[in-house]
Amino acid sequence: MKFYSLFVLIFFSFYSFAQQSNEVIEFKISINQHLIKVGEKYFTHAQSDSIHFEAIRFYISNFQFFQDDVLVSFLEKKHHLIDLENPESLKINLEKNADLNFNNIKFDFGIDSLTNVSGAFGGDLDPTNGMYWTWQSGYINFKLEGVTPSCPARNNFFQFHLGGYQAPFTNVQSVELAVFNKRNIMIELPIDQLLEKINLKETFQIMSPNQQAVDMAQLVASLFSISK
Repeated sequence: MKFYSLFVLIFFSFYSFAQQSNEVIEFKISINQHLIKVGEKYFTHAQSDSIHFEAIRFYISNFQFFQDDVLVSFLEKKHHLIDLENPESLKINLEKNADLNFNNIKFDFGIDSLTNVSGAFGGDLDPTNGMYWTWQSGYINFKLEGVTPSCPARNNFFQFHLGGYQAPFTNVQSVELAVFNKRNIMIELPIDQLLEKINLKETFQIMSPNQQAVDMAQLVASLFSISK
């Protein structure tokens, strides 16, 4: 009986620790504070219209952990493709960093120039993921596609493919976020706030490296936050 009680105590202690321990960082892609699902219709106040999304994908790379201004660790896997259609991709394994002391995280929104000039790779960087232009233009850092009736494009289809690694249209952006509870880290990207800054009646397509793409990439990078 004593052995059974000891076993139960150890099991629940371990379970409690496991519940508190954070082993992943999760990305939340939202509209009006709700998780977006591909193909479902939503209402956006920015457009005063219905909208549905056919693709939301982006690259996160060079993930680093800091305690104040001191780098304490980094993820060994350098590039992560976040894809709304693939729920597993929304979670990044912390690997050996789950028990680290850190209060700040930094990452790149997009793919660095060195990776771009090295050609296409496999895994998350595989061109079959639909996030690679050509060796000259490199990777697409952010892809947003969807339909809203107020968009004047053919079939009311809007599409933004943001990328480019050569000056003056270097597209990769740096993001830095303070972490107050490292046991429950959820990074939110509110697409409705992006749409508030874009008039889809006038701007509904970016498909190559240019200043518009850089400006929008900067805007998207500024919208990442730790969901509380």
